[in-house]
Amino acid sequence: MKLAKVISAIIIAVLIGGVVLVKSLTIYVPVGSAGVRTQQYALLGQKGVVQADFAPGWHRDLGPIDSWVDFDVTVQTLEMTRDPSRGSLMGRDDVQVQSADGYTVSVDVTVKYRIEPGMAHKVYQDTGSKEKYKVIVRNEAQKACMGLFGQMKTEDFYDPEQRRTKAGEVKVVLAEALEDNYVDVIDVLMRDVQFDPEYERKIRTKKLADQEVEYNKSKAVAETMRGKTQVVEANTERKLDVIGEEKKGEIVKMQAETNRQIARIKAEAEKYATEKRADADLVKAQKEAAGHLLVRKAEAEGERLRNTAMMGVGGNIIVALEAARNLRLSDITVSTLETDLLDLDEMATKLGVPKAAPQEQ
Repeated sequence: MKLAKVISAIIIAVLIGGVVLVKSLTIYVPVGSAGVRTQQYALLGQKGVVQADFAPGWHRDLGPIDSWVDFDVTVQTLEMTRDPSRGSLMGRDDVQVQSADGYTVSVDVTVKYRIEPGMAHKVYQDTGSKEKYKVIVRNEAQKACMGLFGQMKTEDFYDPEQRRTKAGEVKVVLAEALEDNYVDVIDVLMRDVQFDPEYERKIRTKKLADQEVEYNKSKAVAETMRGKTQVVEANTERKLDVIGEEKKGEIVKMQAETNRQIARIKAEAEKYATEKRADADLVKAQKEAAGHLLVRKAEAEGERLRNTAMMGVGGNIIVALEAARNLRLSDITVSTLETDLLDLDEMATKLGVPKAAPQEQ
């Protein structure tokens, strides 16, 4: 039992010692960094900076034989600004530019850059420091900005397009200047501009004067346009009058044409009605003539039939009937002894009606 405890203690001690030994003989390079190893003695290889960057992770560190430096290989930012709380350096760090027309212009500049991939060991080999290359970047950026921005007139700083163009030129010049320092320039931005107070006063005065000139020009143009507007209005009124008169003429013409068509249609209707009335009168006259003819024919036929009837017994009877009608019995004295007034046959015979022949039994 005692032996087991001893063995366990030995194992634990060996493990702890192994961990301590490993930690003491290795170094960890963090993510986003590149490790640079310098071999102090030529015991395990060539002395000096090892010609390679070491990726993030664990690497050997043999105490006094090896020394390590890690470099930030991500995109870094250099802020040169008037705002002491934002710049890369403490205090005011803007770029002071003397413009082409002699005024001082304060420019806030941002530079985006990074160490060329795989070249951190070269940066360390040339500078012997992990921070000195940043000073080089800042100095070269200041030089390029002052040189190229100084070519601009003060009023050019108001033009965003010219500012972008000059910032692009600074990027090209700065990239060439840092090429031997193994630094890539990603971009250069001119973020803010502040002018000399005296210049700002002059600019303000000039702008006010320019605005006054533009105002007067606009006023003159407005007056000119007002005159043109009046001419246009007069022409429009005249054209409207002409159009109105033409419209009235067209209306009169249309009314005349309409009246003419109405008169024509009315005349045609009258003509048609007259023709139809004439036709109707003709038909009426024809019908009336035909009727009169039929009446005359009927009368003639009746007269013929009467004459025919009068030529026979019927005629004698009719004559006797007329004679009887014409008798005035109140003026005649009749002897009832000689005449029997109730014997009608006898009376008829006396008036001219022939006696009827006796009928055969």
